[in-house]
Amino acid sequence: MLATWHWHIEISSKCTLGCPRCARQEVPDSLINTELNLEFFQRNFTQEFLLTNIEKITFCGDDGDPIYAHDLIPVIRYIKDIKPTIEIVIITNGSHKKSEWWHNLGNVLTGIDSVHFSIDGYDHASNQLYRINSNWDSIILGIIALRKHSNVQIVWATIAFRFNEDILENTKEYAKQLGVDRFQLTRSTKFAKIYPVYGPSDRLQPSDKFISTTERFEREITDFTFRTNPLPQINQELYEKNQYNDTVKPLCSIGNKGLYISAQGLLYPCCWVANRYSHNSEWQHIAKQFDLHKRNLQDSLNDNFWKTDFQSYKWQECQTKCNSTVVSEKYATEW
Repeated sequence: MLATWHWHIEISSKCTLGCPRCARQEVPDSLINTELNLEFFQRNFTQEFLLTNIEKITFCGDDGDPIYAHDLIPVIRYIKDIKPTIEIVIITNGSHKKSEWWHNLGNVLTGIDSVHFSIDGYDHASNQLYRINSNWDSIILGIIALRKHSNVQIVWATIAFRFNEDILENTKEYAKQLGVDRFQLTRSTKFAKIYPVYGPSDRLQPSDKFISTTERFEREITDFTFRTNPLPQINQELYEKNQYNDTVKPLCSIGNKGLYISAQGLLYPCCWVANRYSHNSEWQHIAKQFDLHKRNLQDSLNDNFWKTDFQSYKWQECQTKCNSTVVSEKYATEW
């Protein structure tokens, strides 16, 4: 059974950056730059559905950045007007927006919400080494504007790379001085040690202690303000309640990942199977039957597919990311 309390929505597949390990750069031929508008949300996320199902919405994409969606702020306002207790999470590179825009965003967010700034450097030059085409001054302006005008929680999120592993403590201290609530260090899998395709001399690969030891990225949180939310308890309850087979503990039945909707309006069980890499080619076809521009969300969730074929969890992402040997209680409930 799919957990409908948390949704991961790619409201825009557009982005100004050229991060080298992003699907935008690695599989550019199938990229479609598009976005979801307010009408899409009003039609699929009705008042009844929001009130009875949803506790959290994460705006983040496999390809795009949510702040480049024209209707991001109106969509959040629509959701909050119906159910103010829904937690909104926005994950962004934070570049190329003006102070007024951040002020307006902050006005629709509250203390239960969070904005995660994905920043991998200590200044403009170092951040550009991975976040190519980012703009440091506008990123810092965004953090300062949000801190000044909103009670929203702010997270500084850094992926460990070779070029920044020696300045992580300095970066963390700078983030604290800016008034962020948490510093998140991410240990990625996208290095040659795990994926040899990146070559024998992967210039981005950090020391082994900064590379994920599992099939997915790992997070280490430093909390400066201890403004935590109660929602992880839902993860805990579903993790204990669900029945699992011998090989897979599907995170889509727990909810920490969130059910995924792409910027094309296609419904997937998670963003992992939605990624446009070749091993997910079958899912690119499956998801076409769950096009929420043609078929509403509730009807798509009621489709017999989720109770039958999907229960095989035969796909590579299910077998690796949600393998029973990987999905411990901590893994399944910490997000």
